[in-house]
Amino acid sequence: MLKDEFIEQYRHTWRILEGVVTDFDDESWLHTGRGAMTPARVAVHILQGVKYYIEDPATVIFASGKSFEGDWKTVKEEELPSQDDILTCMNELEAKTEKWLLEMDYDSENSSFPWAGKTKLGAVIFLLRHNVYHIGEVCSLLNESKNGEAEDNWIKAFS
Repeated sequence: MLKDEFIEQYRHTWRILEGVVTDFDDESWLHTGRGAMTPARVAVHILQGVKYYIEDPATVIFASGKSFEGDWKTVKEEELPSQDDILTCMNELEAKTEKWLLEMDYDSENSSFPWAGKTKLGAVIFLLRHNVYHIGEVCSLLNESKNGEAEDNWIKAFS
C-alpha cells in the first residue's frame, strides 16, 4: 500500500515535469533565467539527481547523443539537451524509479545518503522533495518566459 502511494506521487511529479518541459519554446528552453538557472540546466540536474539517488549504474546518453554526465551548471550551451532529450530520458528514469520504489525495503538502513534520513523511506521522501523543489524552479522559469501566463501543469497533470 505504501509503495503504491509513493509510486503514484512520483508518477504525478513526472507528469508535471513533462508538461512544463513541453510548454517551453526552443529559445526560452535555453535562455530563460540566468547563469545555471535555466530550464535546460535545471531539468538536467533533476534527472541527474534521480539517477544518483536511485543508484542507477547505467551509462546514460541523451537521444541526440549529447552527454548526460556533464556538469549541469557549466556545460556549454550547445551541449545542453533538447526538450525531446529530456522527455525521452525522463521516461527511462521514470520506469527505473518505479522499479526502485517497488523493490525497496523502506525500513532498511539508508547507508548511502545519510543526509536524506536513516531509512530508505527517508531517501524516497528526500528525492521526491528534491524533484518537487527543482520542478518548482522550472515552473517559475516557464512563467517568466510566458510573461506570467503559463499553464498550471500541476492541475493538468491530474487529467
